[in-house]
Amino acid sequence: MINWFSPNEMLTYNSLFNFVVGDRGGGKSYGTLKYCVQQYKKRGCEFIYLRRYERELDDSLPTLFDALKKEGEYPEDKLYAKGNKLYCNDKVMGYAVALSTSMKRKSINYSNVAYIIFEEFMVDGVTSRYLGHGDKEVTIFENLYETVDRLRDQTRVFFLANAFSMVNIYFTHYGLRMTPPYKTYNRRGDIMVCIWQDESYREAKSKTRFYNLVKDTDFAKHAYQNEFYLDSTHFIKKKPSDAEYHFCLEYMGNSWGVWVDWTKGVYFVSLKSGSKNTRNSISLTLDDNRPNNVNIRRVRTMPFMLAFRRAVDENNVYYENLEIFQSLKEAIYLMRTIT
Repeated sequence: MINWFSPNEMLTYNSLFNFVVGDRGGGKSYGTLKYCVQQYKKRGCEFIYLRRYERELDDSLPTLFDALKKEGEYPEDKLYAKGNKLYCNDKVMGYAVALSTSMKRKSINYSNVAYIIFEEFMVDGVTSRYLGHGDKEVTIFENLYETVDRLRDQTRVFFLANAFSMVNIYFTHYGLRMTPPYKTYNRRGDIMVCIWQDESYREAKSKTRFYNLVKDTDFAKHAYQNEFYLDSTHFIKKKPSDAEYHFCLEYMGNSWGVWVDWTKGVYFVSLKSGSKNTRNSISLTLDDNRPNNVNIRRVRTMPFMLAFRRAVDENNVYYENLEIFQSLKEAIYLMRTIT
């Protein structure tokens, strides 16, 4: 018998923000949705089903409760979504909200909402991206949370995702840093990170024909073994002591020093800058502009910047840690596309 994810034990830690990262298909969505429906029936607590974009809601709402029905949960109840509301027996029990348009809904009364299910809070950077640059999305979410919770100080959030990267904007923003082997429950005050793994599910999955087609691949490690496949360490390396400081990149409030080993033609990106001369600082967005900084548009075609961009394409750039590596992915993308 498979033990699908349930939030009950996690909630005993009484954290406001509850991140659940687990095997694909392990029941994260099923378990939290089942719990929220149960709390509505028992206590009248409403909930929000949150996705990043409206098109994601359009895709998911028509079948949102199908898994519960298939497993025989709440057979006497009529569960469905209509418009931006969720119903139980024709009474509103929740709301469907897109984070991208949530700032337009500040006047809505969410006083009966006790839970928020944020589906797929992590992105893979290919099929989906965060809202805005840097951690702008976190600010949008926090505005939504404030709209919902007001002064009640009790709304619980379930952040659900597969294991893409431990260095995502939410973990980075809230200072969550963990290294393997991971414990199931990792509490940091009012934040809980649950790394959900269940052997009964993995055993059942291992008997499927599809699993045997993909076993031992990077996909299987990510989908069924909770390995954060975007957290590659191939380009993580400390700069050598004889590397020379070259210039500084300013992006979303962060400053990174770019250093060069000229004998090998290898670049290193570090938190440390080798000069206080702001003329060596390059702003990647208008928001990063400061007095005496140079905007990227002014230097994009200069030899030193073309050389750095070429080094990125040729895999000759190393980063001091995973946080810098993940952050610079977006910055490098901007540098490539600016015209």
